[in-house]
Amino acid sequence: MKVLVGECTGEYWVPKLQALGWGRMWIARGRNIYTYPGEPWGLDNGAFRDWKDGVPFDGDQFARVIEKAEKHPPPYLAVLPDIPGGGLASYELSVSWLDRVPSFPWYLAVQDGMELSDVDMSLFEGVFLGGTNSFKARATEFCTLAHSHGKPFHYGRCGTQAKIAHAVDIGADSIDSAVAMWTKPRWRVFRDSLTIGPSQSDMFYRE
Repeated sequence: MKVLVGECTGEYWVPKLQALGWGRMWIARGRNIYTYPGEPWGLDNGAFRDWKDGVPFDGDQFARVIEKAEKHPPPYLAVLPDIPGGGLASYELSVSWLDRVPSFPWYLAVQDGMELSDVDMSLFEGVFLGGTNSFKARATEFCTLAHSHGKPFHYGRCGTQAKIAHAVDIGADSIDSAVAMWTKPRWRVFRDSLTIGPSQSDMFYRE
C-alpha cells in the first residue's frame, strides 16, 4: 500500500520518506512542489482545506498549481476538483474539469450523497475516498467499485489507527494523512502503525 503524507521538506523528513518509499500529497499553494527521485507523490486540489476555512474553491489557483506540477515527473495520483459532502454536484464539477487538465492519473473524489450507480468509472483513473467520517463507512463499496474496473482505490484522510486498519482490511491501494506530520510523536505512531502494526493507544485526534 502506497503512503502519502502532508507537504514537508528538509533534511529531517525527506530521508525518512525515502527510506520508507513514501511520498507527499501536495496542494502547493504559495509554495513550490519538491519531489525526490522516484517519489510516489500526489496532487491534491485543496478543496477540503478551502471547505474547512469557509472559502470557495479557486479554480484559477488550481490551474496554476497544475502548471507547477507539470514540471515534475507525473504524480502517482491527482485529485479532480470536488465539493466536500457535495454529492452529485461534486461529481459534475469533477467531470467538468476532465477536458481542462493534463494527462495525469486523475481520481474522482467520492463524497457524501454519491451512489455507486452515479459513477462512470471509464472517466477516471481511480477512486479517492473523500467525504465525512461517517461516509468513510462505505469505503468497502467504493473500493470494490474501483477494483472491479481494474483501477486503484485511495483512502483519503487516513491518519488514525482505526482508519489505517480499515484501509488495510478493505485492500486500499494507497492512503494519505497530513496529521502524521503535525508532531514527531504522531509521526512515530503513524509510521509504526503501518510498519509494525497498531498499538493499544491512538495518539491522533479525530480527523
